[in-house]
Amino acid sequence: MEPLRLAICDDLPEEREALLALLEQAPIATVCAQFASSEELLEAFRPGGFDLLLMDIYMDGMTGVEAVRKIREMDETIPIAFTTTSTEHTLESYRLSVLKYLEKPVRQKDINDLLHLVKLQRDSAPRLTIRQGGETQKIPLSELFYLEQKAHHVFLYRRDGGTLQLYGKLSDLLPQLEGQPFFCPHKSYCVNLAFVRGINEEYQCYEMADGKNVPISRSNRSKAKRAYEDFLFARTRGDG
Repeated sequence: MEPLRLAICDDLPEEREALLALLEQAPIATVCAQFASSEELLEAFRPGGFDLLLMDIYMDGMTGVEAVRKIREMDETIPIAFTTTSTEHTLESYRLSVLKYLEKPVRQKDINDLLHLVKLQRDSAPRLTIRQGGETQKIPLSELFYLEQKAHHVFLYRRDGGTLQLYGKLSDLLPQLEGQPFFCPHKSYCVNLAFVRGINEEYQCYEMADGKNVPISRSNRSKAKRAYEDFLFARTRGDG
């Protein structure tokens, strides 16, 4: 399996080095990017770019909590762990769906347990099985923004900005998406509702997290609205 892609954000070099030392001793392989401020991280952040964020809270400039609020507007699913000397923000951590709250000095066991949990979540995530170039690929559904049929090809738009092109029909892939938070607002599209940011009533489309618009057919308008509302309701209850 590929190593976990981590981002470490802390304004103190010695704290970043301490985390890197723990990660190097961990049994699960990682590749790490370092950021000295929230602003630096936000400038580089792209949905799907990392498997885990290790985030300090108290930094010069924007705090870690403020940065995570902004990150959650772009990516609601990326695992995040706060690393801090205070437990003052535990309630806010819960509201922001932060996976772990690690008190400094962070212990090796804390890091090992965290990486194991993140890897388990990544490896057990529902996947879409496709054939491309004579090879079978399994793509986590959480990595997909939406699917689009164009002529005789299906395009898969990913969180990391990449696009996969397959020969075939969208309808052949839909059985794999049953029971998952996907909805087809149009015969040529199927969207991941987790990455819908709203419905544009004027233009009748889903506004996606990547800035694109996915059209909603006239016959699906009420169903598209209901599907999105049901998804949001389920998520607030912790079902989604």
